[in-house]
Amino acid sequence: MLSDHCYAVVMAGGAGTRLWPLSSQDKPKHFLKLFGGKSLIELTVDKLRGHIPDHRILILTSVKYQAVAQETLPQIPPENFVYEPCLRDTASAIGLAATVLKTRCPTATMIVLTADQLIEPAERFNTTIAHAATFLELHPDRLVAFGVEAASPSTLVGWQKLGETVDFPDCEVRRIAAFTEKPGLEIAQRYLDEGGYCWNSGQFAWKAGTILREINAYLPEAGALLARIGEAWDTANRDRVLGELFPKMPKGSIDYKVMQQTSHACSILLPCSWEDMGTHAALAGRIGSKRLTNVVQGKAVVLGTENIVLANTDQYVVVASDSLMVVVTKDTVFVGDRNTDMKALVEAVAQQTPEIV
Repeated sequence: MLSDHCYAVVMAGGAGTRLWPLSSQDKPKHFLKLFGGKSLIELTVDKLRGHIPDHRILILTSVKYQAVAQETLPQIPPENFVYEPCLRDTASAIGLAATVLKTRCPTATMIVLTADQLIEPAERFNTTIAHAATFLELHPDRLVAFGVEAASPSTLVGWQKLGETVDFPDCEVRRIAAFTEKPGLEIAQRYLDEGGYCWNSGQFAWKAGTILREINAYLPEAGALLARIGEAWDTANRDRVLGELFPKMPKGSIDYKVMQQTSHACSILLPCSWEDMGTHAALAGRIGSKRLTNVVQGKAVVLGTENIVLANTDQYVVVASDSLMVVVTKDTVFVGDRNTDMKALVEAVAQQTPEIV
């Protein structure tokens, strides 16, 4: 069990538009029970069992998911759900979680997890976050970004350029010499060829006070608003102040706004398999089955080749073409290909038919 001032913060606020129409504004991907009757957020919380108790796990999500979040995770105390009044991206979300934790425990260590990734095995993962927590007791001014070995020139993840080793007996810790969020293909290929780089997993560890200091340095307008939210958090004015101030928070991810700019970042590699369930192809690879050259999940007859079919419906789906991405839910059918820009597509669909996204 990790020390009493070590908390996990599970981020589950986004709508998961890249997995539309499976994932929707009403029920995003991390609450869908697609994995043996369990959802991604349940799997994320489950892997902490025996290491961080339920009363030290915070769930950071949108206020519109209040009911489904508490229904999905009844073991988490109600006061541990932190609801964002609106989406302002991860820098503001993490700042809010850090502000809440600092009111509970001024020396709190945050283990920041995303609810849309599969990291296995759990024991290796927990050993690594325990090393990070110990490291932060010795180096409380540092920010830890958990890395994973790069397997391809991916443009969908952040890349860490690994620098000098930091003296620490439990595991290898490297300074991050440069952090590049979602580089272009040519740059990603160069990183892979050169070596000395790894992917950023999207999981972090830091002291709550330290990340607030960094947010205040690089997003001072956010720091001022968070200070006012923190002052009101344990008062009767909490909801009013949060609802008034949080929508004024600047948009931007923690990767772009802090990690690409700070000089305090360090990397600890996860000795685990790591899968981001952010695309239809990744999800199909996990829950689907190979049928010749196709990957299929659900009730489907596929006569073509190189198709990915996710049939989350009671009806049969028949595909008689090649190289398609087909996703079917009870009320929506999407037909595209692996290169479809899902975020742009969902934005376009929302303008014409908002009720289906």
